[in-house]
Amino acid sequence: MKDEFIDSQLHEILHFTPDISSAVQKKINNAYAQIKEMGNESDRSNILRCKPRISIYLGLAASIVLVLGLIGFNNPVMAAKIPFIGRIFNEIETHVGYPGNFSENAIVMNSDSYSQTVDGVTITLSEASYTKMALYYSLELYCEEGFPEDFNRVKNMEEYILPYDILNMHSTQSFDFTQADPEKYPAKLISQPIDEGLPIPTSIEGNYINSNTFLGIIRVDLSIVMDILAVNELPPEFIYSFTIDKFWGELNEFKDIKITHPDTGEVSIIKDAINKYYEGPWSFTVPVTLDQASAQTIEINETNSDGVGISTVTKTNYEINAEIILPEGADRADYIVAITDADGKILNSQGGYAQIYSTYGRNTDTVYIYVVDYYTYMDECKAENVYLLPEKALFQTKLEW
Repeated sequence: MKDEFIDSQLHEILHFTPDISSAVQKKINNAYAQIKEMGNESDRSNILRCKPRISIYLGLAASIVLVLGLIGFNNPVMAAKIPFIGRIFNEIETHVGYPGNFSENAIVMNSDSYSQTVDGVTITLSEASYTKMALYYSLELYCEEGFPEDFNRVKNMEEYILPYDILNMHSTQSFDFTQADPEKYPAKLISQPIDEGLPIPTSIEGNYINSNTFLGIIRVDLSIVMDILAVNELPPEFIYSFTIDKFWGELNEFKDIKITHPDTGEVSIIKDAINKYYEGPWSFTVPVTLDQASAQTIEINETNSDGVGISTVTKTNYEINAEIILPEGADRADYIVAITDADGKILNSQGGYAQIYSTYGRNTDTVYIYVVDYYTYMDECKAENVYLLPEKALFQTKLEW
């Protein structure tokens, strides 16, 4: 049976470095000499005589390419591009805090257009996958000097429980809707700096493939953008720009930090991890075409007697979100919208947004939606007490897709 290799095994095979003994080197030199000698022969008139000669050429060339190719694949610069660019989603899409089958809907980027190098660090935008509610991008981060081993906690830290590593980053971004309806998408709102309200990715989640290469995914939430613009959906096409100003990871080294209590004046000493920073900027501008068609939205528009309920529920390929209805003057932060799958198990949050839930690996053909008072949820309905949601909810509904 033909051997099948997963991506990580393929990477290991391609990066195998053979021992080049003096005997092997002598054979390579002899092969080159034979090619040169045959290339100098003048008798090429007989086609039939040339055919075996061509076969010899190809055989010798293939041998040299095989040996030199194996050597070349061990070169870190080449390793940064083979075989992951355009296939990162497939490699790590389940090893992040916002998993999904992104590879099934991936748009492969042109690595020549979306690759930038600053001070020996190359960031390449590899793929994109878009939904009505979020933008997902895969990236390759390649460091010529190699990343510190301390960054790779999945491999090197025994007590580390996550299946992925995290690089923190400071970034800026903008949305250009100038080709859309200017009344619906006013420029003064969409051109806001990130610090004035637009959501921003603050980390890259993924795995280290080797000491030089980190494969990661970022998620850009669109729900807050829609809230700011007071719209139910964004235009199907727009321009998204983002810049990674710097990124960093924690070393297993610590420094003492003095903390002074504001009331008593008491001074405490705490240990704080030392970070290693990589300064950019790395900037990318990407035309976006949203996958609006795959999103399913069901209108509920029901409330309890106090005016608490659900207006709409939207489900995409990767996430599900229920929009809450509250009485005038109520504070959104006082309520939790919880969603369970067809088996009654609570869904996991998607991308750090507590009430946008991941559908990955779950049966969400039927879902149960609950609006619960914040403190009731936190004190009585979390974790193993999820079974109390039907009893404690202020409002609840069942949906079948």
